[in-house]
Amino acid sequence: MQLGFTPSLWSSARRICRRSMGGFRGVALRHYTFASPTYVASFGDKPPVDVKTLRNRTVRYIENFDAKVWFEDPICTLVRGEALTEGEQCVTVDAFGTENGHQVLATPGVVDAVLQHVRNVSVGRDFRDQVRRLESRLLSEHAAKLIGNQALDFHKQDGVTEIEESIEANVVERRLNDLLLADEEASRVRIQRDVALVGCVSNFSNFLDLCRKTLRNIELGVPVLVLSRSNTTQHMYRWVQLLLAEMKREGLDPALVTYASCSIAEQRRLMAALAHCPFYLTGSRPVAAAIKELMPYTFASTGGPNTMVAPKLDASVQAAARMSSLIENSGQCTAMRHLVTEECSPEEVKSIFKDVRAVESSADSLRQGAFDGLFRKWAESFKAEPGYNTLQPPAAAHGSQPIAFRINSGELPPMGLQEHWRRVYLDVSTPPAGSSVKDPAFVAKLSRWLTVEQPITLAVNGDDEKAGFPMMQQLFSFTAQAIYSVGRDGTPALTAQARPQDGEIFGEFPPRGEMDKYTFGPVFVPSSTPSYMARYEAEHLRSMATQASEVLGGSAVLNLLQASGKEEIKGYGVLLAKYLKESCGPKRGCGQRTALWGLQRPPFRDVSTLLRVRATDDLGTAGLHLLPFLLTNAKEGLVVSLAADLGSHAMAPLRAACAAVAVPCHAETDDAFAQRSRESEAWNTISLNGAPGSVKDLPMVDHFVLRLFPMGHIKSAVSNDQDFVKAFETSSKWLRYTA
Repeated sequence: MQLGFTPSLWSSARRICRRSMGGFRGVALRHYTFASPTYVASFGDKPPVDVKTLRNRTVRYIENFDAKVWFEDPICTLVRGEALTEGEQCVTVDAFGTENGHQVLATPGVVDAVLQHVRNVSVGRDFRDQVRRLESRLLSEHAAKLIGNQALDFHKQDGVTEIEESIEANVVERRLNDLLLADEEASRVRIQRDVALVGCVSNFSNFLDLCRKTLRNIELGVPVLVLSRSNTTQHMYRWVQLLLAEMKREGLDPALVTYASCSIAEQRRLMAALAHCPFYLTGSRPVAAAIKELMPYTFASTGGPNTMVAPKLDASVQAAARMSSLIENSGQCTAMRHLVTEECSPEEVKSIFKDVRAVESSADSLRQGAFDGLFRKWAESFKAEPGYNTLQPPAAAHGSQPIAFRINSGELPPMGLQEHWRRVYLDVSTPPAGSSVKDPAFVAKLSRWLTVEQPITLAVNGDDEKAGFPMMQQLFSFTAQAIYSVGRDGTPALTAQARPQDGEIFGEFPPRGEMDKYTFGPVFVPSSTPSYMARYEAEHLRSMATQASEVLGGSAVLNLLQASGKEEIKGYGVLLAKYLKESCGPKRGCGQRTALWGLQRPPFRDVSTLLRVRATDDLGTAGLHLLPFLLTNAKEGLVVSLAADLGSHAMAPLRAACAAVAVPCHAETDDAFAQRSRESEAWNTISLNGAPGSVKDLPMVDHFVLRLFPMGHIKSAVSNDQDFVKAFETSSKWLRYTA
């Protein structure tokens, strides 16, 4: 069974790396950046995965699993591959609260030892060969164990698809890492190798935590510190053990991977002491906010109330709604939480869930090849939240947990809709009397709700295909979801569909206006994880500044960058301009579904983005934030507000740059700006907060741009859908280079 990264694919990645190094006179290797030409070229050549064999092996692993092992070999802190067992022993629990093992919570002294170790790790910068060999074994020889442990701990029903996605998407992300390292070897960038903290997610840990956050970091010499969880922590610890064993087999220094088994209080002490380091998290917004308070370089992926719009609920759409709601017992980040339809009664909700299946265990689901069963053992503790009705499962699913639903007649759900992880909650919304789901006024109201609640995915079924999908056209233009899915007649779209290895770019973004509360910047898949903390070398930026006149001409943008008086700022502006010129516009996916993906402009509004420049703000920083708007169609909807006391040295070039492309620019007091902010209801308000424009603060250009603009994909549920492509490829929502 061939599951790993083959030598032929490794050679292909090397060829892409070599090709990207030529043909760009004096230009940085920016091609690990999102949507750039070589980023696009990194897709394809997916290795084969024998799903059937993998599924059967996993079932056998679960059937033969000895539950005593997790009690007799308790979780503990691991430093340099050695177990530090001093501390208080407690029991661990699985996703449903059942005790499933022991854990030793480290003493403060052990945590001090962890801190001392991770502060001093420095072992090298290129371990790709060793890591990729052990990765191949992890995802082939040990794949059934990875899936089985996750199924036993989190009760995941379909961990096989996650491993399939890992094997295929890892190929893309390895290629991006190759290009990043090539840039470092050419002295264009530096990869920061402070320890990276990993906060594990329970439902997708084998791909997101083991592969993306751990393997992709350590292969470029970035050490990682994996933190324990308060529940479902057994299967993460077991992959760390397995990884360390495979590292030993490869002769890799175990100092690269540390595991901290400790209380939340001790974890927060670690975070406070390592505030200069990155923290990679996939989790809830409240958890992300709590971590970001301590660690400014938190890169968090957070969920949201995924939504499906379907004017009519025929049998196929009902099935899509059911599967979307029930996926992994509502334990997948793309599970549906909100349904918008023309009209709906409790009986129709009952009809949606009439074919619900109950399962006793994840092994049952694996045997059946299913992912949307409800667990019987999770039913006893269920109690619906106030305001929700309870739907008992059908006779065929007797004993499984009930489904909670609420019908919002004539209105949308209240803001702050909770997801209720692992419980099936469904809010159904219908338009007010005299309106309809297809009414542009109602769609506009829904669009506003979506930009505030910021679900990951939005699926639309039953749109007018002959008219060019007007519902989705309006929703796509006026919102900023990462994933849009368009159902076709007879082939409805689910909310729970995204294959990043096929160009169905994935991300979990908070509302843009609150982004700084949760994350340093958006996290997207696929991407090079070490690139999130990579920075450009000052000398390289100065060399790029020599191309400013060639790239930017005699424009007001160039004058603005020159007014900063910093060659590094001017060079970074050149990189931004080159990146935008080569990366704007939609790209085609390469999977069975028809997908378009790429950079997008902010949602259409009279004021989509409000940029405030205060007297204490660095002029170069202000210029760099303006540049991506001034060079693209994102200038439409931008309003710039200059502090009334801003000096003329900054006021004049900022005004001139805005005037050159007809961007409204106002000089006003803080009170006037506050009133403008309230009245405009912008999608995003950019406040520079006195941020300096130093080299150490400038991320890779794509990460800079993605703090300003949306990105992601829109797809049709069917293959080779030329009507879909014709309708959406020319959409003005795609970011376009206009300079």
